[in-house]
Amino acid sequence: MKNFITALFLTVGFAVTAQVVNITYISVPRQDSESFLELHEKFTNLSMSEDRTLTGAGMFAHAFAGDYTFATYDFYANEQDLVNDSALANAAMEANVDAMKLDDAAKEALMAEYQSYVAMYVHGHSDQIRQSKGLEDMSFETEGLDWSTKKVVVVSTYNTKWGGNGVFADGVKNGSLKTLKDSGLAVAAYASRHFYGSGASWHTYQVYNTWSDFAAYEEANLGGPMTDDDKKFWSVIDSHSDEILTYIGGMDRETKVFSYAK
Repeated sequence: MKNFITALFLTVGFAVTAQVVNITYISVPRQDSESFLELHEKFTNLSMSEDRTLTGAGMFAHAFAGDYTFATYDFYANEQDLVNDSALANAAMEANVDAMKLDDAAKEALMAEYQSYVAMYVHGHSDQIRQSKGLEDMSFETEGLDWSTKKVVVVSTYNTKWGGNGVFADGVKNGSLKTLKDSGLAVAAYASRHFYGSGASWHTYQVYNTWSDFAAYEEANLGGPMTDDDKKFWSVIDSHSDEILTYIGGMDRETKVFSYAK
């Protein structure tokens, strides 16, 4: 498992510019979720430094489907940066805590908080690593996309049949991606492929500013007969599922401070 004190960030263009993403699914009891989020913000910022190799990341809350509470996405330029980042996070945490010049009682209290945070983070968690290299033409973002506000994110997972990846990619580009762009309702869309750990062949992401925009898109595009292109696309799908998340926080690229979205 990637080191659990690594900070989690999100910047504009996070999935387009990044090549590798580490996803951690966290199962926190609902009654402890507010405490977890407070501690997450605190220790995320304590583990940040200019040396960190993260290029972006985000915190998402589970809304529908799935069986976890939060999902964190950490983005890197390459696999080696992902590996190197854990040690850099540890060093940053140590240096930032030392700089606080706490007395023994305060250090003990901070350690107790940290142990509580770690216990909630690691209990029942799972990870996977995915990559988006070469998938830029399966993504888009609207101009001026604002990640300081909450977002609704539909995550679709697909396992493709052997030899079906080309048909799948073409189907996304000429089908759902085009429809999302033309709708004026989605503000971004992304795609990733499985790299390491347990996970589906493909993920696609639809991002909306509001639940109303999401509902309007679904109402406008659900139903109707399948076209020949639709049938070709679904003929290479072995299994498929959808879930809905809300984006709730990330890091400001300029200040490198984690905060929760409005």
